[in-house]
Amino acid sequence: MIKKQLIMDTALELFAENGIEATSIKQITDRCGISKGAFYLSFTSKNELIIAMIEHFISDFVAEIDRSVRQAKEPNQLLYNFFYSSFSQFQEKSDYAKIFMKENLTTLNHEVFLMLNKYDEFLNATIFSIIDAQFPQLNEAMRADLVFTIKGFSKFYPELSTISNYPVDLDVLSRSLAEKTTILARQATIPFITEEYFSTSKLCWLPPSKEQVCELLKKTKMGIHDEVLEQSIDLLCDNLEEQTLPQAVVQGLIKNLQSNSHCKWAAYQYELYSDQQEKAE
Repeated sequence: MIKKQLIMDTALELFAENGIEATSIKQITDRCGISKGAFYLSFTSKNELIIAMIEHFISDFVAEIDRSVRQAKEPNQLLYNFFYSSFSQFQEKSDYAKIFMKENLTTLNHEVFLMLNKYDEFLNATIFSIIDAQFPQLNEAMRADLVFTIKGFSKFYPELSTISNYPVDLDVLSRSLAEKTTILARQATIPFITEEYFSTSKLCWLPPSKEQVCELLKKTKMGIHDEVLEQSIDLLCDNLEEQTLPQAVVQGLIKNLQSNSHCKWAAYQYELYSDQQEKAE
C-alpha cells in the first residue's frame, strides 16, 4: 500500500476510536509499523496529515460527482446523475465526515476554508455546465438562481439521513429533485440570486493546463510505491507532450490511477484536460 495512504487510513481508524485531538503521531506510527521519521517523510505534522485527509475526502467526492455527470448519455440525465452521485458519495463517506465534523479543529479553520472554497469552485462549474446543457433555453437571469437551488436540493439527503433518520430511496429522491428542478427551469421567472453571488472565478472556471496536470502527476508519483502506478504516471506525463498513445491505452492508464484513492484526483484532472483538448480540435 502507498505509505501516505497507509498513514491516512490508520489515522482515520484511530480518530474514530479515540478522537482526533487524543490521537498522537506515535499511536499512528505504532499501528502503521513505521518510524516517526518515516511519518515525517510523508507529513510534516499532524495538522498537515489532517488537512491531507480532508482534502482527500473532498477531492474524491467532487471528482466522482463530476465524472458521473460527464458520463451521462443524454442531457436529461445530467441532473439525475448529479443528485444520485452526490447522495451516494455522502452515504458512502458519511462516517468519515462525521469524525471531522464533531471535532473542534479551530487551528485549521483557515486552511480548511480555503480548501472548501477551491473545491466548491469545481462543484459550481459542474452545476453550471449541467444547466447549460440540460436547459439551453433557460432565461439567463435565472441561471445563477437555479445553481443556488440545485445546491440547496443537494442538501436534502444529509438532512434526511443524519438528522431525521428518514428512510431514503436514492433513486426516487434523485428523480424527484431532478423533476422539481426541471419545473423551476421551465416555469420560474423571478430570480433572487444573481451571478454576483458567485465569484468571477467560479463563473469562469477553466480546466487545468498541461503544465498543471503534469505537475500534479509528478507530485502524486512522489507519494506512491507501486510500479504499475508509477509507470502509468510516467506514460501519461510523456503523452501530455508527445500525444502518441492510442486513446484506449490512455483510458487504461487513467483507470489504473482511478483504482487507487491516492491517485483519483490526478486521474480526474487528466480527464478534464483531455476533454478540453478534444473539444478544441
